[in-house]
Amino acid sequence: MGDDGFGPRVIELLESNSLPWNVEIRDIGTAGLTIATDLGDYELVVFIDSMNIEGEPGKLVREEVKVEGGLEDMTELSRLSLHEVGLEGLLRFSKAIGTLPSKIILIGCKPRDIGPSLELSPEVNKATYQAVVMVHEILESLNQIME
Repeated sequence: MGDDGFGPRVIELLESNSLPWNVEIRDIGTAGLTIATDLGDYELVVFIDSMNIEGEPGKLVREEVKVEGGLEDMTELSRLSLHEVGLEGLLRFSKAIGTLPSKIILIGCKPRDIGPSLELSPEVNKATYQAVVMVHEILESLNQIME
């Protein structure tokens, strides 16, 4: 759906880069809650997606995600299909079952057009390369902390 392909395109670009041996790249698409148990395998998770944010198309944001609350009422979960839950629901569920990574970063991009299309807008296409740089910066800062 046009610029909603931001995340998958960034993943394609990252897969063509040399990354540290301990970095795994996954396109979870609409995995929904099914990915929650896997999150416990990671210290750091970086989510990359298009986001409805203020600003011009192609604008990028990078923010650390703090998960407030959990699923106090598990019946809330039963109202959702496994693919219907958004990132917030996924992270709250992960926290509730004890698989929430210690650090979560979101790289988001303001889309221009999310209509039917297999192409990214020029602004979002340019942002994919900037997002790759952001991921490398995150990995470099993590390596500096671990040294």
